[in-house]
Amino acid sequence: MHVVNEAAGARPAILLVVEDEMLIRMLVADVLRDAGYEAIEAISGDEAIDILRAGVAVDLVLSDVRMPGSTDGLALLAFVRQNLAELPVILTSGHLSPEIALAEGAVKFLAKPYQILDALAVVEQEVSKLK
Repeated sequence: MHVVNEAAGARPAILLVVEDEMLIRMLVADVLRDAGYEAIEAISGDEAIDILRAGVAVDLVLSDVRMPGSTDGLALLAFVRQNLAELPVILTSGHLSPEIALAEGAVKFLAKPYQILDALAVVEQEVSKLK
């Protein structure tokens, strides 16, 4: 596992993991925490928007596309682009083409099923751009 490089006084990156499948969400969040990140979990796009509207500081969003509720991953991405334009969003899906996700404003796309270490590498690549 990679470890987040924390300079003196620097805080770990805060990642919002949005996934309705509990086991996937828990696994991804645990791996990110083990790598030195802070992971906030949301079970839907609706919950993710509530978290963002509440002003919770988030450095990156990793979100599934197909989720229950009124906000899927593409709608969450649209909300972020409209309200928090600089916040990077990585989308994951087994049903959506990467071209659509990227055209809508995602910084990266992970096709499901993905390897957890591939997800970690993509997150690390995007977080490294934040510094």
